[in-house]
Amino acid sequence: MKLRKKMLAGLMAVALAAGSLAGCGGEEKEKKTSGGSTEQVLNISTNSVVIGLNPLVNTTAPDNKAHNMIYDPLVRDRSAEGNTDEIVPAAAESWDVSEDGLTYTFHMNPDAKWSDGSKVTANDFEFTFKKMADPSVAATSAWLFDGVITNFSEALYNNGKTPDEIGVKALDENTLQITLVHPASYFLGLVAGSVYPVNQAKYEEYGADYGTSADKTVYNGPLKIKSWSQNTEMILEKNEQYWGADDMKLDTVNFKVIQDPSTAVQAFINGELDVVSTSDTNWGKTIAASGDSTESNVPSNAPEFFMFNLKNEYLSNTKIRQALSIAFDRQEMVDTLRDGKSEPIYSLMPDTMKVGDNTYTELVDGKNHFVSAMQEEYTDPKALFQEGLKELGKDTDTSKVTIRYASRGTDELSKKIGEWMKQVWEEKLGITVQIDMMEWNIMWDKIDAGDYDIAQAGWGPYYNEPSAFFQLFEPDNGYFNADKTGWNNEDSKRFKELLEQAKYVVDEQEKANIYLEAETLLVGNAIIAPTYLEASPTYVKNYVKNYPVTTNGTTDFSQVYIEK
Repeated sequence: MKLRKKMLAGLMAVALAAGSLAGCGGEEKEKKTSGGSTEQVLNISTNSVVIGLNPLVNTTAPDNKAHNMIYDPLVRDRSAEGNTDEIVPAAAESWDVSEDGLTYTFHMNPDAKWSDGSKVTANDFEFTFKKMADPSVAATSAWLFDGVITNFSEALYNNGKTPDEIGVKALDENTLQITLVHPASYFLGLVAGSVYPVNQAKYEEYGADYGTSADKTVYNGPLKIKSWSQNTEMILEKNEQYWGADDMKLDTVNFKVIQDPSTAVQAFINGELDVVSTSDTNWGKTIAASGDSTESNVPSNAPEFFMFNLKNEYLSNTKIRQALSIAFDRQEMVDTLRDGKSEPIYSLMPDTMKVGDNTYTELVDGKNHFVSAMQEEYTDPKALFQEGLKELGKDTDTSKVTIRYASRGTDELSKKIGEWMKQVWEEKLGITVQIDMMEWNIMWDKIDAGDYDIAQAGWGPYYNEPSAFFQLFEPDNGYFNADKTGWNNEDSKRFKELLEQAKYVVDEQEKANIYLEAETLLVGNAIIAPTYLEASPTYVKNYVKNYPVTTNGTTDFSQVYIEK
């Protein structure tokens, strides 16, 4: 079988970055040692506690931030300058991908060690994957490999296979082979973000206690835990056994729990943190005035969107849904409701979403911006709405139409969004919008039951590839399936066919074209209406180096350093 080799050298390049930092802050205070050199101490924060250190079952956002510091996955998806990210070697120094895209062979880094001095082997990762596929473990990220790795689904759901039969095998201690059900250009990114290894010997020794405390695990990442007070702070220090330790500069990372955003900002201003995120304009002005930090304002990768329930008689019509989607100015929306701190979107896909090595938007030449294209084509959304009424055999007097809007909460922002949308839709379309204010969990219950007309939703993808979003709307098995959306027609069947077809396509351009057709059905026909991406400014002290802030990717703490 012909192979194409993918190997990245120069691991210690200077571009490393922090991923999504919403709700966290960090600042680093540089001190001088008695010899005059800079003490390499970084202070960052999280707005919630780290639950545990077992990467199989502890996967909250704060957990993942800790795991990113203390464990080395096979490869890293690390942030880089210019709001980019890159896949680089980690526990594996190189990998091969078969021409059909179905077999990945990882070659382990010969210098990789656990913090107890033992070698990191391919067997450790085989053990980790098999534990994920074991239904008795209840690994929280296991579903991500459902239908991706050979026999993984069958083992996970007790459907005729065991974890020992999944397509993951250590050929020897230095070589790991993984076979897939279908080509997945996003596989490396998926592995990078959701498979941190567990040490088999220690996992079997500690049992259920594995990862419950700093002394009940071993580390193979750049840092290890010195102390951990769950509700206040985790103190991490350089892992001298880490394969890249000789090139690291950081000695200590203080990972603080600061739940109140204002307290985190104040700590940043006082020099107690080195990184902080805030969407509060007044705080932003105060920080900017000090001149001691750099602001980055990159959008998240989690789009907000409106869902239309096609079980509603009016919303069953494509033109009526399209009219609702194009009737409001998204830039005006974020300027008015988000103080300009968010980015309007006209596709479900953020422009940083990739198909292979290229972005989806570039591959389809921007043709995925369906909303803006519709706004150019249909300059009168009310007339389009009336066309839809005519197709339904209804009176074209739009004032006779009432549509319910379910808010995603009763907080101030949810109220503002609901009131603004009501005003815009009523002014532009002449309809009546009934706002149903409810807590977010109540709204989700109503979506589950299909009891809504329009609802505000959002989603953060687990990997950086369009299928991470498209699979949500798969009419039979998606999270937003036909029972929730009412999308059960020839278009939804075609959508499902396209998603299945795309799985087996290796060529990036061909796959992107298939995705474009799928998005035409989903966004072009207004099953949903994308609105914006959150974009809270993040501030990094000027003396913190190699800490780029990006939409995708995570911080490589082996590359961060302090310079004053």
